Amino acid sequence: MNKHIGFYLAFLLITNIAMAQDSFRIRLLAKYNNPNLPKVDGNDIWNDLTGYYDPIKNKEYIICGSTDSVYFFDITEPKTIKLVDVAHGKSIFARNRDFEVYKHYAYCVSDQASGIGALQVFDLQYLPDSVHKVYESNVLGTFTHTIFIDTSLAKMYMCTNIGSFGISAMDVISLANPENPVLHTRLKVPVRPDGFPIFNRVHEMYARKDTVYLSCEQSGLFIFDLQDTAKHILLGSITSYPDQGYNHSSWLNENGDYILFTDENMGLDMKIFDIKNLAEPKFVSQFNSNPLATPHNAFWHGDFAYVSSYHDGLRVYNLKDPSKPTEVAWYDTHPVVPEQYGGYKGCWGVFPFLPSKRIIASDLTAGIFVFEIDSNLVSTPKIMAEPIYFNLYPNPVTDELCIHKNGNESAVIRIYDSHGQLVLHQNTVENKSYINLSQYPEGVYLINLSTENSISNKKFIKQ
Repeated sequence: MNKHIGFYLAFLLITNIAMAQDSFRIRLLAKYNNPNLPKVDGNDIWNDLTGYYDPIKNKEYIICGSTDSVYFFDITEPKTIKLVDVAHGKSIFARNRDFEVYKHYAYCVSDQASGIGALQVFDLQYLPDSVHKVYESNVLGTFTHTIFIDTSLAKMYMCTNIGSFGISAMDVISLANPENPVLHTRLKVPVRPDGFPIFNRVHEMYARKDTVYLSCEQSGLFIFDLQDTAKHILLGSITSYPDQGYNHSSWLNENGDYILFTDENMGLDMKIFDIKNLAEPKFVSQFNSNPLATPHNAFWHGDFAYVSSYHDGLRVYNLKDPSKPTEVAWYDTHPVVPEQYGGYKGCWGVFPFLPSKRIIASDLTAGIFVFEIDSNLVSTPKIMAEPIYFNLYPNPVTDELCIHKNGNESAVIRIYDSHGQLVLHQNTVENKSYINLSQYPEGVYLINLSTENSISNKKFIKQ
């Protein structure tokens, strides 16, 4: 009997130690917080964030929001976070701010705030010295819950957009002139037989080449083709699924054949669906860090999902096999033992797309974090005796780019914009490949050429 009791106590001790472990395979490099800033809901200061990479100066930055302002940090040097500028966020006591970057411009909106909000645009090209506000207006929206930019099409999506026009489920904005955004189209939401729309609000969304994936709260997830501004086509929907709740946000894998999404309710799992046939999405798997955890924002990058999970902090999952998600790393930005789940506290935002592979995250009360993840976990290119060689011409390019590589070995071509977003992915076995770039916005791009045993990168300019 005593032997069994001893074993049970030892088991409890080991379990509690494991549950109390604050981090695994993720290390803190730098952190910033100012607890004296204005607070909402008692002690919440920070909200969302994004990253920005300047390919000209080879520098990395954080753009993040507090209740009152927009903060800009230089994180180029490892283990250093340097505040370089602060801009008033127009609205005050904002529970929610959202950010996206296009070229060298940062776009900022706010929601759940006091005062009068606006869309703000900041020019980042003078960093690390300063940022310049080049646009501020509420013509396109006073309060907007979230935004997303498809850099390949120079389009911005404003979700649950409130203005003098009323409430729009989602607006599409042209960034043909980055300093003068204009309305491109307003989402035409289909109606049911009873005359009511199939959903009223788009909470967040993801877009890839005019196909948009809309998280519409309790209504579910809807997929549209918006190529024709006069006719928006509903391609598919996911409106009945396990652990269904408040459909919050989604992200595609690189090939676009799977979608990962979250429901922002305590204890509801993240879900993966097979969307090879958009008209008939198929459930694949569900997973979570803890039976009571609330996943917030999830990003599928490479073989991994990076998730801000409120009370459970930053979580990383291996999704190489989407049917078997495996948690492989974490860092608890909100360490409480035992954790008191309930409400929305802890890690709000995460961004895993910086070239350095550093991960940045925001915590509502604890501040802004810069992390590094184990290099043996996130795959790194092999160093080969004979790397793949290739040339680009013309560079700068206007319309067609030629990629001339050595040999006829099968290779993968990936092109990333200055924000680190993948804009092109294709395979080739030819030693010469031609890519039509006439529809791509001007700017600096990174091209990545990889084979089974080697990888090389080059920059080019689209003009």
